[in-house]
Formats: sequence, C-alpha cells, structure tokens
Amino acid sequence: MLGLTAVDVGVSLLEEAGMGAVRTKGVALTTYAAGLAAAWLAPIGFSLASPAEADRRGSHISLRHPEAFRLSRALVEEADVVPDFRPPDILRLGLAPLTTSFDEVWEGMHRIRRLASERAWEHYSAVPGRVT
Repeated sequence: MLGLTAVDVGVSLLEEAGMGAVRTKGVALTTYAAGLAAAWLAPIGFSLASPAEADRRGSHISLRHPEAFRLSRALVEEADVVPDFRPPDILRLGLAPLTTSFDEVWEGMHRIRRLASERAWEHYSAVPGRVT
C-alpha cells in the first residue's frame, strides 16, 4: 500500500508540472552538466559520451574516463554522489528534473572534479564486487 501511495504522489507531481516542463528542465540540467564537464572535467581526462545535441539526450549525462569504475566507487564512498557505471569506461549521472536542482548539479560535478584531480580512484580495486 505504501508503495502505491508513493506512485500516486509521483504521478500527481508529473501531472502538475506537465511533461513539457519536465523535459525542458531535463534538457537544461544536462546542458548545464555538459558545460561544466567541458570546462572542468575535459582538462583532466574526461570526454562527453552523451550526444552533444540536447534534443538527443534524456535526463542523464554520460562521461567517459579510463578509471570510471574505480572513480564511481570513490564518488559513492567519499562524496555522496551515486553514479551508474557502464562498461567499459562510462560514468552515468541521472538528473531527475522533478527533484534535481542546478545547485546540486554544480556540487556533484565539483565533487567529481575534486576526486578525479586527487586521483581518488587509486584507493579502490579495479575488480568489481559481487552483486547480490
């Protein structure tokens, strides 16, 4: 029952905001993140794996980095950033338009830049753990 209540609230929020507004904010969030990635992360070894054209992206952004797996572990453990890792070298960030702010995008990208600059991935194994 509680799960259905949460779904009902989520659907109500989508209905109130309107899908057009949700899409508009999703594009704005990913455009902002891509700009920060170009300015902050490209100089330290990242590249944009998502389409450069905003109309071809969903509400996520994917970044390519040779240490994406270990960096994803560092982000979870040290920076309260929860990315997805996609083999072989993709760090994927979901930017939910209804709940993600531009300040949170800035902060998350700043944390990625900080940990990557510090080579924080060196403290983590390159061997994936078991999924249970």
